[in-house]
Amino acid sequence: MSDGTPSNGKEYGERVHVSSHPIVKHKTSFLRSSTTKPSVFRSVLRELTYHLGYEATSTLTLKPIDISVPVPSKGGGIDHMEVQGQKIKEHVALIPILRSGLGMVDAMLELLPNAEIHHIGMYKAPGQSHPVLYFNRLPKKCTVDVAYVMDPCIATSSTIVSVVSILKKVSC
Repeated sequence: MSDGTPSNGKEYGERVHVSSHPIVKHKTSFLRSSTTKPSVFRSVLRELTYHLGYEATSTLTLKPIDISVPVPSKGGGIDHMEVQGQKIKEHVALIPILRSGLGMVDAMLELLPNAEIHHIGMYKAPGQSHPVLYFNRLPKKCTVDVAYVMDPCIATSSTIVSVVSILKKVSC
């Protein structure tokens, strides 16, 4: 990863998924293009985040919950019947890397409206290979089962790798 080439995720085994979906590849081209206007960039980032979030959340597990559903009654009214529904089991956190990751939060909240949000700020100083931490609002104690780190600007992946390293040190 330190050679300046983008990471393909193989260093992390099955815990990293690189999307091969045609829509993701198509929209990524807009984000990478130097001719994309800022308003288009923000719109495409939101759409792309929703697609990536949908893929990323496919491994979440469910637990059964009791729900009440409306059913027509014989008298023409509405009765309610108790049935079993499903709820996401894991407690989830969204961790945008400031500032670019903020553009991904709203789309992820559409998928996971009950997720906690924690912020972390990193920057790459000129001439340095490792990012510098300048802001950390991660909890001191782990309160979640799953965390999604969000940053649309992945080049060498050193920033996101640094954030994951910091997350591993949070006591759970």
